[in-house]
Amino acid sequence: MDRMLRHKTTIQQKTYTMSKQQDLSRLKLGEEDFRYDLQRILGHSVHMDARRVVDRFLRYERVLQVKSAWTPLDFDDRRILEIGCGPLLGAGPIAVYLDATEYVCVEPRYQPDVLESELVWSRFFLPFYQQLDALFDRGLSFDEFVDRVRSRIRVETIAIEDYRYAGDRMDIVFSNGVLNHISDLDRAVALIRQVSDASTRQFHVVNFTDHSSLPDDPFRAIYRLEPAQYFEQDSLLNLKRPSEIADLFVDAGIPVTTIPYITDMSAVPGELAPYWLRFDTADLAIQIAFFVN
Repeated sequence: MDRMLRHKTTIQQKTYTMSKQQDLSRLKLGEEDFRYDLQRILGHSVHMDARRVVDRFLRYERVLQVKSAWTPLDFDDRRILEIGCGPLLGAGPIAVYLDATEYVCVEPRYQPDVLESELVWSRFFLPFYQQLDALFDRGLSFDEFVDRVRSRIRVETIAIEDYRYAGDRMDIVFSNGVLNHISDLDRAVALIRQVSDASTRQFHVVNFTDHSSLPDDPFRAIYRLEPAQYFEQDSLLNLKRPSEIADLFVDAGIPVTTIPYITDMSAVPGELAPYWLRFDTADLAIQIAFFVN
């Protein structure tokens, strides 16, 4: 029985890896990823699960409180910039429910017709509101919530590194799983510095895995390859490691602390391509980290 189970697991592993390798080869450098058209969003169970957005945000805050002296974000009367909000406004609906005055989303692939769909409002935003109302009970009706989403959230359909901002400084700058995808991260961090001042709170979550392998080998498509080899296959990731992102913030004069969320030393392969030998193993072992203040 054990032998049969091991054989079945091996087949599943090979099948999963082959399918993911095929996925990796789908994108050459410069090709488009993250397609956010209406039909794709309506048919995507992850995108349409509003509970996931709320649960994830609360989980992040809980992990930070466990791992640091974290003070939860206060959205009341705040102005927020989110980098890469995705097709459904990211954490914006949470913020405006909690009375944020302005929420700017920078999302180059945003499709306005998604928010014009009644199906999106009934299948996504209504459950979103119900979760928020149960958790925070601010006495806000669904119609009032809809009005805040429509009037207080603004989307800029431009890449963050090309965004030009001339308004007042933001109170919070937020990103979730985005900084690892930005090819010109130096310019993106410079923009973050432009919209921030000393009191601006930074909240950035970065996933450093290869996004394709199983959890027991999360860097399979990265650490065994030189960066040039990776970029021949895909352009999904910029391959920056935690120490490099931390240095970019420091160089830009943005004070953040790196707080590992998931780290596993045993997940770092025993044999590394030469490029990766410059990094400490502890740096390579971080799968997800927060960069916050």
